[in-house]
Parts: sequence; structure tokens; C-alpha cells
Amino acid sequence: MNEVTTMNLPVDPMVSMIERVALDPNSDLLKLERLLELKERIDASNSRSEFSSDFALASAEMPTIPLNGVGHNGKKYATLEDITLHTRPVLTKYGIALTFDINVEDQVLVTAKLMHKSGHVESTTLALPRDTSGSKNAVQAIGSTQKYGQRYTAQAILGLSLGEDDEDDGRASGPAPAAKRVQDPWTATILADLPESSTDRDKAQAITAALCSQWRRMKGLRQISNEWDRRAHLIAGDKGLEGKHPDLHETVVDAYELRRQEIEEAAA
Repeated sequence: MNEVTTMNLPVDPMVSMIERVALDPNSDLLKLERLLELKERIDASNSRSEFSSDFALASAEMPTIPLNGVGHNGKKYATLEDITLHTRPVLTKYGIALTFDINVEDQVLVTAKLMHKSGHVESTTLALPRDTSGSKNAVQAIGSTQKYGQRYTAQAILGLSLGEDDEDDGRASGPAPAAKRVQDPWTATILADLPESSTDRDKAQAITAALCSQWRRMKGLRQISNEWDRRAHLIAGDKGLEGKHPDLHETVVDAYELRRQEIEEAAA
């Protein structure tokens, strides 16, 4: 006779409480609704935390994307095929999938989504006019714009900085900077828990602490160099820490150089 083996799975105290209230015929329906809402908020917060942790690890392992595309102006850019080909293995490793939604109205709306195994979803949308350049028919105009939008939203949501990528085959689809202005998920996650009253200085300090922590996670010279390149838009230039908060910029640079030195000494 076969014996049935039962597994003692951990019980969520919140679920147990909700079950007790739901099964009690004298329970207050409003109380049950509040408990369910609280459970949803807790689950959403936990999912976001899991995503943040996995996305940070995935970002640190992203490989260099080759610039195999050449635009009409001669500038090189990373193709959509190369972006997906080189990022998919890393994203999959950490339970993250990159997908796209397309909505065609007066404009073509391209939405890139990062879906995490926990259920958390990050998204960014770019609205573009149809690419009517050349002799494209209506379907080709939408297809060209869609691919252009997918490439830029993928770069934005993954926090990628890919060379001279400011114009290519989507020349009629509108200016590229619209996608680049979207806050990348890594930065958004760092700032998500700050109070609404946070000043620019508060946000800069949070980013500085996160960058310094990110350097400490790096195990190799190539890895830390790639990570610097991915976060360069936060660090260098007039719009980064260098221009707005020179003291915090110095802290980030010092932490980076210190970690590089530690890696070099460990490899010696």
C-alpha cells in the first residue's frame, strides 16, 4: 500500500489571519477588505524588493553590446537583435524577461517591460510618429517605427549606454533623446523609497551610496569597468554628480578606484 507523504510548507501568518476572518460568520467585511489590501501591498513591496536585488545583480553582469548597426549618418549603434541576444541570458539567469507591447494609434506607442519571476513589472513607453521615409507603405512604416522604438525603450529600461547611439535607420521616427530621458529602473528603484519631500541633494546622496555599494559587489576589472560605463550618465558631466554635486562625485570616484585597486591586488 502506497503511503502519501505530506510536505510541511511554511504558512504565511497574513494568509492565516485572512482565512480566519473570512471563515468567521461574524467577521466584519470591511476588516477583511482592509486585510486583503494590506496583503496586496506587502506582496507588491516584497516583489519589488526581489526585483531590485536581481536587477542590480543582472546589471553588474551585462556584457558589452557590439555596435554592429550603421546609421544613415555613418554613426554606429547597437541593433535590437544584438541587444536582446546579449542581454537575454543574463536576464534569464535572474528570472527577468524583457517584452514589448505595441499600440498603434495616431502615433506608434512602444512599451518595454521587465517582468520578474516575483510578479513585479517595470515598464517605459515611447510615443513615435510613423516612419514614412523612403517609399514605405503603411504597414512598413509601422514596422520600422516599432523596431526603432523597441531598441530605444530596451536601452532605456535596461540602463544601457551604447556608444554614439543618437540616430539610425529610424531617422523619421522622431528624436532619440525622448527615450533616453526615461529614468532607468536601477535609479528608479534606488529612489522609490525616499519620501516625497526629498530634495535633489537627498536623491544624489542615495544614488552615491548605491553606486559605492555597487562597486563593492564587483569581482573583476572588466566587470567593474562595464558597471562604470552603465552608470556614467549618473556620474559624469554637467547633469551628473560631477556637475551638480562635486563632493559626491569625488566620493563615487574614490570608491571606484579603491575597489579597482583591491581587485588588482587580489589578482596579483
